[in-house]
Amino acid sequence: MSLRDELIGAKPVAPEPRGYTLLVPPDWGRFGADNAGRDELLALLRARFQAVGRPDLYGQMHASVTQQWQRMRQRGGLELFMPVQPHAAEGSTPMSILTAPWITQGGSFADDVAQRAHVANGIETLDSGDGSVVFRWESERRGSDDFAGVITREISYVRPFPGEDPRRGILIMASIVHPGEEEAGAALTAFTALADSIVSTFVWRYA
Repeated sequence: MSLRDELIGAKPVAPEPRGYTLLVPPDWGRFGADNAGRDELLALLRARFQAVGRPDLYGQMHASVTQQWQRMRQRGGLELFMPVQPHAAEGSTPMSILTAPWITQGGSFADDVAQRAHVANGIETLDSGDGSVVFRWESERRGSDDFAGVITREISYVRPFPGEDPRRGILIMASIVHPGEEEAGAALTAFTALADSIVSTFVWRYA
């Protein structure tokens, strides 16, 4: 803030974040939403399937990853976080986390979130712990075609940039694949809690 601003009582402008930090379990990977990130994940999957003698599954996974990257680009995705080292006894965690920019389209930040969330169960406004808020909501999406029997729980978290009237922020979306709430039972509750726990580690980075 300049001396002139101090003399006239102008409010300081909050610094703009240059990035963020998100802590995930040690068996997870972090992939950029670009061709390099996609190719890194595909190479890892190819090696994994070859190691277990199932190279035939790579073709199916290649198509799935390619579609996922197309959806990420449509959303302007930044990064994808997901398990890459499944435990032999338990298998991999059926979830991933996507980050993407959030740019308001009019009105206050809270009004913009309410208009774009499109959920019937409402939006939670949570304390982030650093003086700002987190907007959180859940939705269930059914798969189509080859994934018709699969349901994805999408948990969205939106963090506005610091400041009194932010126009930008970040969307963090956790996707949990499950066969249905009744069939998944306590496991779905546990994965939802894991998503909340991971997102609670989010902090803005200024350097």
